[in-house]
Amino acid sequence: MTSTVPTYALYGEHTQSLVPDSLHCESIPMRSRHYDWEIKPHRHELFMQILYIRSGSADIHFDAREFHVNGPCMLVVPAFFAHGFRFSSNVDGSVVTVVTQHMEHLLAPTPELVGCFGSAQVLHWPAGQPSPAARSLEHLLEEFDTPGPWRLVALETLLRLVLVMLAREVGVRAAQELGVRPSRAVQHVQSFKAMLNQCFREQRDIGYYAEHLGITPTQLNRVCRDALGQSALEVVHNRLVMEAKRDLAYSSLSIKEIAIALGFSDPGYFSRFFTRQTQYSPTDFRVLARERLAQDRGVPARVAADPA
Repeated sequence: MTSTVPTYALYGEHTQSLVPDSLHCESIPMRSRHYDWEIKPHRHELFMQILYIRSGSADIHFDAREFHVNGPCMLVVPAFFAHGFRFSSNVDGSVVTVVTQHMEHLLAPTPELVGCFGSAQVLHWPAGQPSPAARSLEHLLEEFDTPGPWRLVALETLLRLVLVMLAREVGVRAAQELGVRPSRAVQHVQSFKAMLNQCFREQRDIGYYAEHLGITPTQLNRVCRDALGQSALEVVHNRLVMEAKRDLAYSSLSIKEIAIALGFSDPGYFSRFFTRQTQYSPTDFRVLARERLAQDRGVPARVAADPA
């Protein structure tokens, strides 16, 4: 793992969208043809991905490992792992990108399932005999591309089914075949992010996280910079900003209520922090985010005056 491997949202996109979507699906040919069928090594901080190749082939770079796959197959790529692809020009397939926190939320009633997606997995099946996971994924892709009423409920239900089917089908043999496990540094980053998701509202200092991980603050900063290109404090700040963006876009909480919920005793300080991190005031961001969400839904935006 080296800091020369870039960390992206989707490939080629360094910045997140205004309010990141929890699920994104796209065609492999649609994106990769613009890069001459090669997606250079990169990593994702927030996402896990499912690479679904119906037909064609790919040469895959995964951390220090390189291997070749032929369709039909699936590859599960956890967050933080460097990965890259060279596809054949006749490839047909899709990439499903899921915010890791959203996956953990969907699988919360059965936490043992979350552990199935902590390392790389590859799944093959005979041509013409799609696996249950592949059939479930096809339904998910269809709903994503041609949405009907109650789309969000349908997508979450189908995504949960895909994850369960994958967890059933990939096991010890598939994991050994790929032969990639998280490095010690990646394990520290994963544990740090998991702890942060649990207590970011308490605004603990970096020493607190380092102590619970059994490493020094200097070591925590180093593994964060290597894996994410950010200091540990920047990771904490980004987590606070992400939650603030969601609350501003989707909730009716006042800015003062959002500030208090995120552990800021002074709403004015929260507003200055948010503006410094995003270049928008909380009020301006709320207006812009809701306008964009309304455009996506094809309905007029209604943004009431928001007391600070």
